[in-house]
Amino acid sequence: MGAGFKNIIPGIHKPDTIATTGATPSQQTKLLELFENRNLIKRELDQVTAERDALRDELESLRSHHQESQRQLSNLEQMLADAERGQSAIVYYRLRAVWDTCRQQLRLLADDLNRRFEKAERSGFEQDSSRGRSRHLDELAQQFDKLERERRNLRNQLGELQQQLAGLQKFWHKSKREILQFQIDKLTRQFKPIETKKLELLAAMEALRNQKLQVWPGISIASKRTVNLWLLALAQYLYLHLTEYSIAEMARSAGTKVIADVHFGLLQDCLTIGNHIYEVVVKLRSDKSRPDKLRFRTEHLRTLVSYASDQATVPEESCLEYIPQTSRAAPTIDTEATAVAVNVLRLNYWDIQSILLQPSEPAAAALPNAAANKEPVLADAG
Repeated sequence: MGAGFKNIIPGIHKPDTIATTGATPSQQTKLLELFENRNLIKRELDQVTAERDALRDELESLRSHHQESQRQLSNLEQMLADAERGQSAIVYYRLRAVWDTCRQQLRLLADDLNRRFEKAERSGFEQDSSRGRSRHLDELAQQFDKLERERRNLRNQLGELQQQLAGLQKFWHKSKREILQFQIDKLTRQFKPIETKKLELLAAMEALRNQKLQVWPGISIASKRTVNLWLLALAQYLYLHLTEYSIAEMARSAGTKVIADVHFGLLQDCLTIGNHIYEVVVKLRSDKSRPDKLRFRTEHLRTLVSYASDQATVPEESCLEYIPQTSRAAPTIDTEATAVAVNVLRLNYWDIQSILLQPSEPAAAALPNAAANKEPVLADAG
């Protein structure tokens, strides 16, 4: 068996290969177990090897990030040690804080509005989905009842014909018996397709009862457009407030560049910028009419924007080349004042491009409901 065993192992793939070696059933079973254990160990080894390689790649990435962080920290320490460059670094981080704060405000507004619309639309979607399934079950049940009535009618007709046949036993009733028997056979053949159809309906109803409700596809296109208009209105509002002393432009530099790539001037320049940042931020925080300004700006944008397609949720950039200014006497839009030539979407102010709600991919077909078929309006989103 020693020579036979050596010849078996390299070519073992399936039981037929083993059976040709003349091994006993017990030996074949052991060889199969050995082969299965070998495959199991190989799969586990491949999995462990893949996990090890992934951990190595992650370790290398972390090492690179650590080295880069150490390099940046060393450069920052050298910068802070210099009086003038140190003040520029301080201004950089204060401006970056302005950028991050504005971005966070956009994210909070997006989450809040998305949550409101989801609460309003999701319950309606689930109710429509449940009603749709109930309606389908009712239709199947009605079809089943109709078949059951047809079956009872056939059974009654068959019983009547059989009774008539039982009363025609004389030899001169032969022709009548043949006619009745033909009708009985014809009725009997109609039972099988009815029973088959009933079984199919029962199976369909059971499958429908066990079927999960439709997966929530997310808020509607109209709702996403409304959320995005509020976000664009907020981005414009923040820009207008921070455009004083060019704080918005400097904040964008700090938010999109590394510290080594920006310089905000000499010591006195940096101190002046720091005072301007404080002044502008205080004004922004103390603006009590912010909710009304956002509402009017959102409604104004709604009249201006256009979309590339029916499924698009983000307006075309060409609609946002100018920012209309807010009236000095009221929170409304001042249509007579000169608009500011800045496109917050194209320039990606406050990282808005990553915050705007995009259409689902692929777009899920939600059940129709009132909320999805009209433009929603939120009066107190600000």
